[in-house]
Amino acid sequence: MDQEFLQAFVEVVREQMAQRNSVRIEGVGSFRVEHRKQFQKQYDNGRVVMMPPKDTISFTPEKQLQS
Repeated sequence: MDQEFLQAFVEVVREQMAQRNSVRIEGVGSFRVEHRKQFQKQYDNGRVVMMPPKDTISFTPEKQLQS
């Protein structure tokens, strides 16, 4: 593939993710933004830390059609 095409493709996907839209690529899968709530994490030494909320990107591969 052409380098310009790949750069443009990545930019479009990045813009859509920034706007919290999901992106489906036929034959590959879907990307979507998920919000993770704040939670407590306890380490083995007993220390407890509050983890901040954050947005993450999840990917779901497209199921393969079986012949």
